Amino acid sequence: MILLIYFIIIIGLSCLTPMSLSEKCLDYLSPLNGETKIVDCPMVSSNDKRQTQPTLDNMFAVDFSCLIDDSVLCDKVEKVFVTAGKFITATLNLKAVVSVDAQFLNFCTTYGYCDKGKTTLGSAGPARLLPYQGPTDDKVRLYPQALYKQMNLPEHPQFKKNEILAMFNSNVSYWFEGDPLPMPKRRVDILYVVVHELIHGLGFSTAWNNNVGEALIPLIGPSFTTPTSTPEGFPVAANGQFLESIFDKYIILLPSGKPLTSITDELNKFPINMEMQETEFINSFIASPQFPFSQEVYKSAITQGAMSFRLTKDDDFILETSIVPFAQGSSIAHADLQTYLSTSDFLMMFTYPPRSTLGQMMSKAGSANTTGPIGPKLRLLFEILGYEVKKDYVPPVILSSYKDDGNDSFSIISNISFNLTLFLICILLTFNYNSYI
Repeated sequence: MILLIYFIIIIGLSCLTPMSLSEKCLDYLSPLNGETKIVDCPMVSSNDKRQTQPTLDNMFAVDFSCLIDDSVLCDKVEKVFVTAGKFITATLNLKAVVSVDAQFLNFCTTYGYCDKGKTTLGSAGPARLLPYQGPTDDKVRLYPQALYKQMNLPEHPQFKKNEILAMFNSNVSYWFEGDPLPMPKRRVDILYVVVHELIHGLGFSTAWNNNVGEALIPLIGPSFTTPTSTPEGFPVAANGQFLESIFDKYIILLPSGKPLTSITDELNKFPINMEMQETEFINSFIASPQFPFSQEVYKSAITQGAMSFRLTKDDDFILETSIVPFAQGSSIAHADLQTYLSTSDFLMMFTYPPRSTLGQMMSKAGSANTTGPIGPKLRLLFEILGYEVKKDYVPPVILSSYKDDGNDSFSIISNISFNLTLFLICILLTFNYNSYI
C-alpha cells in the first residue's frame, strides 16, 4: 500500500488559496521510524516570540535529552551540539534561531537496532515541513521550517517548537575533540556527524525516489492548484500532484543543463487520483507518456557526474550519482565523492573518510581558517536556497589535526529516505564494522 501511505501522510496539506496554503503542516514525531502527523498551523504574526534568545556566536538552541546512565558522556555529547552550532553560525547569518530537539540513547535496547556488523549511528531531519509558493515561478514546494523562518515574513504558519529532530546512538564508540590522535579504528568523530546532520536538517534534501522500479519520481501529494469543489459547492475528485523540495528546484541534468523541475512539470501532466490503489497507480503511470521522463532521471541518478545543483551559469555542485543501483538517501542527496573527497567541500559526501576527524579533513583541504567545514560551493548553495551567508569566516573553535596516510575503508551511509513513510528525514550514518576485519 505504498501509494496510499504516501497520500495519508501528506493529504492534510490540501488547500485552495495562498492564505490557506500554509494552514496545514507535516510534523515528524520521530526521525528514526518516520512517524508523521498532519497538524493545523494557522497563520500567526511574526511578532510571536517563542524561542530561546540566541548568542552572537551560536544561533542554534539545543533541547538535549540524554537517556543513558552516564552523566559524563551525556555532558560531552551535549557540548558537541554547541560546537556544531557555532561552526554553522560562523558561516550562516541566521535571522532566527534554529532549535534542535536532540536525543542521545541506546538504539539497541530502545528500538532493537542491535546488528553488530552494521550499526546505525544516528538520524536527523526537519521537525516540520511547510508548503510555500515561490515568487519567481509560482510553484508550490516543501520547505523545512528552519529555512522558512529565515524569510522573516510578516505572517507565517505557526511554527513547531523545534526546527530539527536529531537522535544519536549511545551504543557506539565516539571520538571527541581532545581525545588522542590518531583516531582509533571503529571510532567516529561525533562532531563531524552532527554538523553533517544539521546541514541536512537545514535543507540539503531531495524529494526524488525510486518507488516505481528503475525510474524516479518526487513525493506525491495533493494538488495545491485544483479546487476541491465546484463553484456550486459539489465535491470533485481528490487530485494529486508530484511535489519537490526547494532543494530540487536547482538540480539540473548534465551535460544538457536540463532543469529537473522541468521534468516534474512533465510528470504533473499525469492525472493522479488520490483515491487510487497502489497497483492501479503504478500500472497506469508505467503505461503513460510521462514514464520515460522518470526513467531518464533514474539513468542520470546512477551515472557519475550526471546531476548537479546549479550554482551559477558557469558553476555546479556535482551531486552523488555514482551508486548503482540507486540508493535512497545516498544518491542525489549528497555531494559527489569522487569530486569533493580532497576538497574543502567534503562535508556532504555520503561516505565517511577513513579514520578522519573533522579537524583532519579541514587541515587536508586547507579550509580550517578560510571556510571551515562548509566549503565554498556549499556556502553558495545555502545562499541560493535562501539563507544569508557571511562574507568572512572566523573559526569559532580550533580543532586538532593529525596527518594520517592510511587507506582504511570506512563508510557512513546517509539514508535520507524519501520513501512513502519517511520524507526529508536523514537516517544517517550506518557504521559497518566488517570494513575493519
